[in-house]
Amino acid sequence: MTKEILPKDTLIADLSVLFPPAADESRLLVSCRRSDYSASLIARAVEDCDAQLLNLNVTSLEADTSEIVVALRINHRNPEPVVRSLTRYGYDVVSASSGSEDENERMRARANEVLRILNI
Repeated sequence: MTKEILPKDTLIADLSVLFPPAADESRLLVSCRRSDYSASLIARAVEDCDAQLLNLNVTSLEADTSEIVVALRINHRNPEPVVRSLTRYGYDVVSASSGSEDENERMRARANEVLRILNI
């Protein structure tokens, strides 16, 4: 007998259940040949940088017909060390973006507010 946690409609519609927000996160798209794909190897490359792998999803995107594209979400603001690690492991990083870009704008706005108050 299975226990129902949430109604199925809610679970499918609410993607925050699958992708909970994180304060510090970066997103990467990684491509590799189908024969070279290994979730454990990708996780090891991420964890070598003291980062945690929050999500790993094989996508329907194709860099080439013989390659697959994997979407990663990690718990670091700066994805550069993970990009270098994945490259050392033989994976091609197609794109990397940080969630901190919006955070930088908010911090800049707050700093400007403080400066404005100090000038009063």
